[in-house]
This record gives sequence, structure tokens and C-alpha cells, in this order.
Amino acid sequence: MGTAEASGPVWPAEEAPPPRADWRDRMALATDLALIGIGATILALPLITAPAALVTASAAVRGRYLDGRLPSGRLLLRVYRRGVLPGLPVLLAAAALLLDLAAVRGGWVPGGPPLLALTTLATIWFAGVAALTVAALGRDPERSWRDAARWSWNHPKCVAALSATNLIAFFLALAVPITVPLVIGFHLFATHMLADRLAPPRLR
Repeated sequence: MGTAEASGPVWPAEEAPPPRADWRDRMALATDLALIGIGATILALPLITAPAALVTASAAVRGRYLDGRLPSGRLLLRVYRRGVLPGLPVLLAAAALLLDLAAVRGGWVPGGPPLLALTTLATIWFAGVAALTVAALGRDPERSWRDAARWSWNHPKCVAALSATNLIAFFLALAVPITVPLVIGFHLFATHMLADRLAPPRLR
């Protein structure tokens, strides 16, 4: 009888589970997300740069999420500069939508409660599309904003989930305004996690 048979069957070795993050890793992640949110808030102060600031923060969160470290400052600066002009129409569209919502709520236009409910739902839905678009641009900053928005529109399940998380983040920031910079970083992180689950990063 051979040696292999005498020693018994040879079972394949099982891979060791990946090490779990301890409290120091979680603290480092939370600190980086807070710094990203603070940086995005500062970059968005002129208001017209708010969309570019969010996309830049999204790219920073994406790098931290995948690689465990923040992208280089040069890369983030390039993303920010590249996003200023495309972000202007987005900002105007958001302002028009909010103005329309205020007009319906204030009774400046006819329609009453049914129109208010419809306008509110449309605003929440478009905010979900915007969140997924920001995540898509964070995945691939070289992608055009129009293409990212079109791709996001075609993922209604993810848009619905992000619409709900947007509401949670909005009411949290509304209840404690001083937490807005922190909410931005953590909300972008949650956005990328949901997007990866419900809208896999097959962007091209």
C-alpha cells in the first residue's frame, strides 16, 4: 500500500478568512470621511461649485472605500476643476425644481395638495438620480455627466433606495445643522455601498 493511501485522503486547504477591521481601522475610516465632508463643504461655499465639490468628494470616498487610502490631492483637484462647468446646469435645474416646490407649497400656483405631493415625489426621485450620478462620477471621474445621469436613470431600484437614504441624511442635517459636513462624507460612503450592491460598477 502506497504512502499516500497510508496517510489518508488529502483534503484541499481552506483559505483563511480575511482579517476583520478593528476599532482603529473604523476610527481611521470615520476620520477620513469626516475630513472629506469638511473639504466638500469648504469647496461648495461659493454655491456655484457645489456640484463639483460633491463629485470630488465622491471620488475621494471611492478611493478610500476601495483602496483604503485617499486619492492624491492632484487627482482630486483635477476632478474639481473638471466638474465646475458641467455642474452649473445641474445647479440651475436643482434651483428651478426647489423654486417650483416652494411655489406649489406657498399656493402661488394652482394645484393644491395633489400637485404638492406630486412635486415633492418628483423632487425626491430626482435627488435619488442625482445621488447615483454623483456615485457614478466618483467611480469614473472622466465620464461625462450626461452619460452618468442617463445611466443612473436606468437603475430605478437603486434610485429608490438612494432617495430613502437622502431623506434620512436631509432630516439628520436639518435637525442638527452643525453635522452637515459629517453627514456629507458618511452619506457618500453609504451611497457608494448601495450603488455597488444595486447598480454594479459596469459603467462602460
